[in-house]
Amino acid sequence: MSSRKITRRQAIQGLAAAATAGAATSMGIRSAKASGPVQVVSHRYPALEHYAEAMKKAIPGVTVNAQLMPFDKAMELSRIALSSKADTVDILYMSDGHVGQFAASGWIRPLNDLWDKFKSEYKLDDFVDQAVQRFTIDGKIYAVPHVINVMMLFYRKDLFDKAGKQPPKTMEEFVELAKFFNSPMRAGTASCLKGLDGTLNEAHWYLHSIGDGWFDKQWKPIFNNEKGVKAIETMKEVGRYAQKGFTASGNDECMITLQQDAAAMALQWATRAGAMDDPKKSRVIGNIEWVAAPGGGGKITSDGYSISAFSKQDPETLFRILATSSSQDTMRGAASMMVPPRRSLLDDPELRTKNRYYPAALEAVKVAVPNPALPEFYPAGEFISRRILQAVTGEMPTKQALDLAASETEAFLKARGYY
Repeated sequence: MSSRKITRRQAIQGLAAAATAGAATSMGIRSAKASGPVQVVSHRYPALEHYAEAMKKAIPGVTVNAQLMPFDKAMELSRIALSSKADTVDILYMSDGHVGQFAASGWIRPLNDLWDKFKSEYKLDDFVDQAVQRFTIDGKIYAVPHVINVMMLFYRKDLFDKAGKQPPKTMEEFVELAKFFNSPMRAGTASCLKGLDGTLNEAHWYLHSIGDGWFDKQWKPIFNNEKGVKAIETMKEVGRYAQKGFTASGNDECMITLQQDAAAMALQWATRAGAMDDPKKSRVIGNIEWVAAPGGGGKITSDGYSISAFSKQDPETLFRILATSSSQDTMRGAASMMVPPRRSLLDDPELRTKNRYYPAALEAVKVAVPNPALPEFYPAGEFISRRILQAVTGEMPTKQALDLAASETEAFLKARGYY
């Protein structure tokens, strides 16, 4: 699904305008439960669109304004607002890869008191432990889980069957199949290296299936060792069989590439699986199947929502919005768009039968690897991803690029008290 482009200035102006308009129109009729409209900033994909609508209807009399945008824009806007202690954001999208940084900065509110108070009412014990733990730091819960997301291999079963091929189980098999299926009509694989997030997501898979990962136990970079260089060299080779403009393709663009029969396979998020059978947008209905990322090591993440530490809204009202939007009934309505983080839904036979990708997603979860538990991973990833792109595009030799990224990362982490 394509998303409307929103600049930083437009997003900030939009929030300010919404807050001003809400204050102007709600005088005299404002609910006692909220001081003006509740402002939500969120990443956008089908499941999150569903949750945004649920938030708007969560509490009668409480207006919720939700701005949904691409991942990097949502995180950028949240950082700008919260780093300046602005109260223009009340609820914000949160990934488990960013919660450490936001919590350490004091930007988001611990939720333990509210979690304990409303545990029984909203059946919060139904959340799988892994999802809650990914948002828990030093015993403090910082977000309400809404999604378990895992990367797995989407592949065209009809094309594989016609060619007598089986889905790949190793990275070596994946590379060979990408080469085999590549043609002027259809890319051997779709690759999604747009921006910080896209590059880190895909490199994460290569570095865990071929290499030793990102860091050692002392947070020293190891992505530039011999295995790491081989991993990124393999990533570079696969780029020869990817769609045109893959370095500028994000999740939306790669999803469309698969839907429009322009690639034979791709590493993608489970949240995009349901879109493959969308009769309004897909030309490959029933032809896409899924397996765990070849070689293991695909990324797994939990997505949810946090409450700004600077919000002037009633915390109980905000938590009720989050708890209602992630309730069993609400989450059931999104169960075809993601892997639900509630036990009752994961174990539901009807949902397992209805959602073709569930078995593959659950297998992918078993071999997936989360981001490093390093609050500074994404800030450091700004220059790591840039160096990886320079290696993949041939702008710089791979070893040189990774060594430079490693030295920059060490300097960055040393300045923040590591080592």
